[in-house]
Amino acid sequence: MAKSEAYKAMSDRELVLALKGGDMRAFESVFMRWYPQVFRFLKTIVKEKALAEDLAQMVFMKIWLYRDQLDESKSFKNYLFVLAKNGALDALKLKRCILMEDISSVSEPQTNEGAENLAEFSETNSRIYQIINEMPLQRRFVFNLSRFQNKSNKEISEMLGVSVRTVEKHIELALKDLRKYLS
Repeated sequence: MAKSEAYKAMSDRELVLALKGGDMRAFESVFMRWYPQVFRFLKTIVKEKALAEDLAQMVFMKIWLYRDQLDESKSFKNYLFVLAKNGALDALKLKRCILMEDISSVSEPQTNEGAENLAEFSETNSRIYQIINEMPLQRRFVFNLSRFQNKSNKEISEMLGVSVRTVEKHIELALKDLRKYLS
């Protein structure tokens, strides 16, 4: 039996044990086995294909990053879908925060000039949020935590399990994307 076939035949428990040891083939097998189901699950929650793909990739990224903390005695499937559900809920909360920020930033125009300024402001604001929504998920998530939820780079790095420098780089790239539009 070929090595890849051997991994396909392994139970989730066996794969988790191999994964904890840093076995990349075990990770690939877990990914191939579970990605389609996780993606479909996320798509039913967030209703957007691209966002569901990003979230599914983040779930598996977390599996790899925190592989040493996996508990082979517990259901891997349940763990995977709880991670997916929590990621989807966080993304939906983030979208809601952005929407509420949009709504709260619009005020009643006082004059015709005010109405023109409001229309221009609204158009620019919409374009900015469109640019933010087109960013890769992790960059968008980091940027929103930083700019809209006033989290420090250190807090964000601890939340996501990445270095402060990675957070800084995401913010730098997000600002570069926005500057490109605004210039």
